[in-house]
Amino acid sequence: MDMGPYYLTALVNLLGPAKRVHGISTKVFEKRIIGIGPKKDQEFTVECPTSYLVNLEFHNQALIQITLSFDVVAHQRNHIELYGDKGSMIVPDPNMFGGSVMTCTDDNGLWEEHKTDELPLGKINITSHSGRANESPTNANYRGVGLAEMAYGIEHGLKHRCSGELSLHVLDIIKSTMKAADTQTPQDINTTCQKADFSL
Repeated sequence: MDMGPYYLTALVNLLGPAKRVHGISTKVFEKRIIGIGPKKDQEFTVECPTSYLVNLEFHNQALIQITLSFDVVAHQRNHIELYGDKGSMIVPDPNMFGGSVMTCTDDNGLWEEHKTDELPLGKINITSHSGRANESPTNANYRGVGLAEMAYGIEHGLKHRCSGELSLHVLDIIKSTMKAADTQTPQDINTTCQKADFSL
């Protein structure tokens, strides 16, 4: 539940609501060591699954395969890569702001880069590096902008994108994924939401 909302919210914003989830999970390590904070270097017992393999079905017939893990040391995979009947798209890390969107609609496999660093929420605005991956001076970080848009929407009678129905739907996906893995049974997603409208 820590990182999942970033990636699942991005997928729901791109594809619309999900309808069913299949999942398996595992706990790789029985014990782990805390890496940061006041309890750094203390050992603790792992009490929950730490890796999930998920198939998520959407109402628009999209099928997404998801790997979620706290057991990977490092990876070089794209955070979200989508394949459709008209091409492929690589989406930058939803845990950050900005980053290039890559698209390929060419049978020759030529990728086109769509930079976001000149867009209002794509401009790099981090000037120092704390050591955390999401606080690198190569990233944009505009956390809180969703709350600002929500306040603006409420004040002006406009629908905002960070709605309660979206949040509930993403939470339902997460809980249903955990249940699907625990029971080894596909789970229907019982909530829905409206696909985001990004028009200005």
